[in-house]
Amino acid sequence: MNRSEYEVKKKFVLSVLLATTMLMSMALVPVSAQEENNYSVTAEEAFKHANAHKINFIATDSPYFENWTGASIDPKPLELYDPTGQKLYYQFSVYKNKTLIGIIDIGADKTLGQTVQLVEFEPKPFDATEAINKSIEITKNEYPDGKIKSTQMVVYDYPAIGAMTVVKDNTRGEEHRIFVDVYTLEVIPDEPVTETKRGIWSVYEQRLKNGIDENLKNWQESDNLTKYIEQEATNIGINISTPITEEQMEKLSGNLVITASTKTLNVPLYGGEKTYYCAPATGQMIAKYYGVSHTQDYIYGIMGATTPNGATNSQQLTYYKSSQGLAKTGSIIASTPFTFTNAVNEINSNRPFKSGILGHARVCVGYYYDTGEQLLALNDPSPLGSGSYQLEAYGSEVNRIYVRN
Repeated sequence: MNRSEYEVKKKFVLSVLLATTMLMSMALVPVSAQEENNYSVTAEEAFKHANAHKINFIATDSPYFENWTGASIDPKPLELYDPTGQKLYYQFSVYKNKTLIGIIDIGADKTLGQTVQLVEFEPKPFDATEAINKSIEITKNEYPDGKIKSTQMVVYDYPAIGAMTVVKDNTRGEEHRIFVDVYTLEVIPDEPVTETKRGIWSVYEQRLKNGIDENLKNWQESDNLTKYIEQEATNIGINISTPITEEQMEKLSGNLVITASTKTLNVPLYGGEKTYYCAPATGQMIAKYYGVSHTQDYIYGIMGATTPNGATNSQQLTYYKSSQGLAKTGSIIASTPFTFTNAVNEINSNRPFKSGILGHARVCVGYYYDTGEQLLALNDPSPLGSGSYQLEAYGSEVNRIYVRN
């Protein structure tokens, strides 16, 4: 995959129909009430969005999508839930020559914001059925007299996914949750995330912190873009509710007028070498970008963290500023609230930075901006040992470290 730095900028402003939406002032409400307000997205609607945005990414020569020409999206998604029980994403698999080359997570609820929530490139395949069966098996062993209420595929520690079984202990009347990671099939303790330790948390609740009204506005803009592409496709006899062929893609690309601004930096990808090494792996990637080679063990030592815990933000900053580390003395922990524009400014200044979600560190190496779309390009040290390239909807981060001279 070509990771060279480049910019794609087109100056035509996309004309779209802006629907006037009457938005009532809302507070965070239970899932059942959200469903009654009809903010749910159907699988068919989600597939249309996945297809339209794939077309958009390829047509704008976006980074990471060089290999997606000729690829098709499986219209049957895996449904992913939040640990709260809220339906979260429709995960669509992207295949080329029968090989899995990517996944696209489309929000299953409009209150999450823009439709494309996550794109992962060259993901490791997994068996959801195996994880579900393992979760049920473990639950039956631990609670032989319990009543299983549900088993779902969940995003238990974004973006990590697994199977969650909810069981009621008939002896005490208590409910318990059993989480099994989809890759390792290991039980994940039902414990909250901390600054130094990954755990179970709700990315759905994190997304709602951006403001429901703002999220609904972003979803509408994404929908407008999808409708524009759908109309252009219909005009030349292409149905985006079905998989798009390479020939159709070439024909359609020539008919689209789309604005996009995107830039990525040439930062190498390293997977974490230990489960609590996401911060050292992040530091290793950023250091290598600047021509410095440090091992993850060395970086962990400079950070001053204690096995088997991850490194705090302050400990991570120590590595970036220390003369024994990267010696970037102007590095800072970003004050909140930080914005998408802040990220664009760092990347345009050729400075990759640490982008953190709850309990996990990644490297932000770029951005993608279009009507209704604000995406960060990430080098994620997960999965363990390999890492992954991702595009993530802006709004999931909780902290940043800007690495500066």
